[in-house]
Amino acid sequence: MGTSRLRTLRQEFMTIAAEYMQQVGYRQKHIVLKRNHSLRVHALARHIVMHEDVAWPEIAVAAALMHDIGRFPQYVQFGTYRDDQSIDHGDKGASLLAHTAVLRDFSSRERQAIIQVTRAHNKRDLPLDLEPCVRTLCQVVRDADKLDIIPVVLRSMKPRDQRDSVVTLGLEDAPEQWTPEVLAVALSGQSPLYTQLCYLNDFKILLASWGPGLTFASSRKLFMRRRYLERIQALLPQVAPLTELCERLARSLAA
Repeated sequence: MGTSRLRTLRQEFMTIAAEYMQQVGYRQKHIVLKRNHSLRVHALARHIVMHEDVAWPEIAVAAALMHDIGRFPQYVQFGTYRDDQSIDHGDKGASLLAHTAVLRDFSSRERQAIIQVTRAHNKRDLPLDLEPCVRTLCQVVRDADKLDIIPVVLRSMKPRDQRDSVVTLGLEDAPEQWTPEVLAVALSGQSPLYTQLCYLNDFKILLASWGPGLTFASSRKLFMRRRYLERIQALLPQVAPLTELCERLARSLAA
């Protein structure tokens, strides 16, 4: 799926990222991180639409590329990727796309769909009034986004003096601690909120909980093929409550 307008959009995206990199100088590694994340989500969305019956596959792939465009101004202004401590990056990205010409090669309906996906991709619940086709686009992007966030965060679970606190959200590193409410939500089959996280182990629980909730079979297969659950479990305390959670999630994935 290498249409000329997707190639042009990718070039535009790289130019935008480079402009923000210049603004932050020595802090540009976190712009690079989100640039590369978006490129991988773009590729993952392409994988999903090739294996699933998705209307507007090209628009899904375009939306995946642009979904985190709001992260760039968020980091430049606030130095964080925590929406609860700065701005909603989905809303910021949608506004940026609506007020620039970056989507000029797409029809009005296609532009609105990409903007809607960008605005909604990070919300806990998708708006009820989304058109069915736009809802499916959101689900593609949300699956691809999660599939790439997991290894990015796991790579950042390093010794304290090497850890990137922007990626790990500045959460407390207490190796044997987790928040009971976070575990309870995950055990109920839901995903905890970012605002509930206090410890690094809470973040790991959140990441593990995503697997069974992925919308598409191809997404869940990638989650299992990449052994994300096993990798997360290896980083958690080896105690009964967390082992029970991982076993329950594994059963849900296999169902």
